[in-house]
Amino acid sequence: MPQIRVHEKALAHLSRGLYRSPASALRELVSNAWDANARVVRISTNYPLFMRLAVEDDGDGFSSDTFSTLMDGGIGNSEKRVKTAQLRDGRPMIGRLGIGMLGIAQICGSFTVTSKMKNGEGFRANVHLYDFLKENLDKKEATIEVDVGTYDFDNTYDIAQAPFGTSIATDDVHPTFARAFQQSLEFEAFRDPPSEWRAAIKIAAHVHSIQELGDYWRLLWELSASCPIPYVSADAVPSGLVKGDQKLLESYDFKVTVDSLELRKPVYLKGNKAGYTTFRIDPQHFTPYSKDLRFHGYVAVQEGMQLKPDELRGILVRIKNVAIGYYDPTMLDYRYNQGPRSRWITGEIYIDEGLEDALNIDRDSFNRFHPQFKEMQSYVHRILRDELFPEVYKQIEKRSSAKADHKKSERGIHLSHVLTDAMETKVSIRQAHTKAQASSAYPTVVKRKDGFAVVMPDDSSVATRKSQKQLALSILALFEIVMRESTNERRREGFRRALLALLAKW
Repeated sequence: MPQIRVHEKALAHLSRGLYRSPASALRELVSNAWDANARVVRISTNYPLFMRLAVEDDGDGFSSDTFSTLMDGGIGNSEKRVKTAQLRDGRPMIGRLGIGMLGIAQICGSFTVTSKMKNGEGFRANVHLYDFLKENLDKKEATIEVDVGTYDFDNTYDIAQAPFGTSIATDDVHPTFARAFQQSLEFEAFRDPPSEWRAAIKIAAHVHSIQELGDYWRLLWELSASCPIPYVSADAVPSGLVKGDQKLLESYDFKVTVDSLELRKPVYLKGNKAGYTTFRIDPQHFTPYSKDLRFHGYVAVQEGMQLKPDELRGILVRIKNVAIGYYDPTMLDYRYNQGPRSRWITGEIYIDEGLEDALNIDRDSFNRFHPQFKEMQSYVHRILRDELFPEVYKQIEKRSSAKADHKKSERGIHLSHVLTDAMETKVSIRQAHTKAQASSAYPTVVKRKDGFAVVMPDDSSVATRKSQKQLALSILALFEIVMRESTNERRREGFRRALLALLAKW
C-alpha cells in the first residue's frame, strides 16, 4: 500500500516560523534550561539598543558530541524524555522535540552556543542560518533532511573561561526586530521597566493592552506569563487559590531574569472594591479513550471592573507549568454570551497529566478536537455555566441591593438636612409604622418638642418608576413641610430653595 510522506522542507519552514512572537521562541530556551536543571536563566536584550541578545543559564550543560548529534539531524527527533535522568527538585521534563534552539532563528541570522558541563568539558560553536525566506526555501532541493544552516566549533576558545551552563548569544539581530523594539520606546504610554516585578504589574494594570507600552513590555509580560516561575506572592489570587501551586513552584528554585529584572507570573488581583468571585478547580481525573487526563486550577472574576491589561483576560492552560499560548479571551470557545462580564474573568488550568498529544508543534496552541482537549473544555464550560457565573450574578445582586440600601439611607440623611435648613429647626425622617401611614399618598408631618418628624409612607404608595420613588416621596415631603410657612411667598421661596438643595446632592 503506498505511503503518505511529508516533504522534508516542512521542518525547515518550521525552523524559520515556528513561534508567533520573540517571547515564544525565548520561552523554549527557558524550557531547555529548566530541563538542564538550571536555577537561573538570564536573558539580556541589550536594552535600549536591542542589537544583541543573550540567554544564559547555570544548568548541566551538554557536550560537543550531543550538540553535533542535535545539529546533524537531531532537530525535531529528540529523545530527551527517554534518555535524561530525573530532574532536580522533582521537576517534570518539559522538552520533547528538540526544536527549541532554532526558535531564535526568528530573531537573528546567526548565533554562538557555549556550553560547559559540571565535569569541565564543553565547547563553543558558531551557528549560521540560511536566509530561508519561504520563496527561497521552496526553490531549495531536499533529500532526507533539509539543511537550514551550518555550524563550526571554535577551537580557539578556552572553555575554562566559561561558567557552567549554556549560553546562546547573537549580535546578528534582525534589523526589523531591533527597529520595532527601539521604536516602541517612543510610544506615548511607554515607561522604563522598574527594578521590581510587583511595580511592573502595577504599570501594566493601568493600560488596556500591553501593546500600548510597546514590544519590550510585551516581551517581558509574555515571558512572565509563560515560564514555569512563581507568582509575586501566595495571595496573588484571592481565596488562596494559588497557594499550593506557589509552594510547588518555589520548591523548584527556578528564576528567570530579563535585563536584571526578575520575572514573576503577571497575575496580581488586588484592590477591586466590588470584590472577586472565585472558583477553585480541585484535581480532576478523566479517561477519554482510556487515556488519563488530570488537571486542577482556578477561575476568578473581578466583579464590575474590566481586567487590565486585556492580555490577562480569559483562560490560560499550562502543561508542565509552562503556558501553552497565552490567556484565551474566548474562554476555550465558551458558547454563552456574558457581555461585559467576559472581560472580568481570568483563570489558569494546570495539566497534571495528559493533553500533550493535543499540542500543536508550536506549543502555542491545541488541536481543539483532540478528545482530551474536548474533555477539559467541556469541564471548564460546565463550571463557568453552572457554578461561576450564577454565583457572580448572586454576588452582583447582593452588592447592588446593599448599594441601593446604602444610597437610600444617605439620601434620607440628606433630605433631613435639607428640611432642617428650610425650617430652621430639627426635622427627622421616620419610616411609617402604622398601616394608615404606610398607605398614605403623602408623607405625614408630626410636631415634636425638638422640631418636626416626617413620616414617610411605603414606596408602593407612589405610582412611578422604582428608581424615582424615593425622589418623588422626598419632593412631597418638602412640599408638606414648607406648607407650614405662614405666607404663600415664604412657602414658594422655601420650596424652591429646598428643592434645589435636595437635587444638588441627589
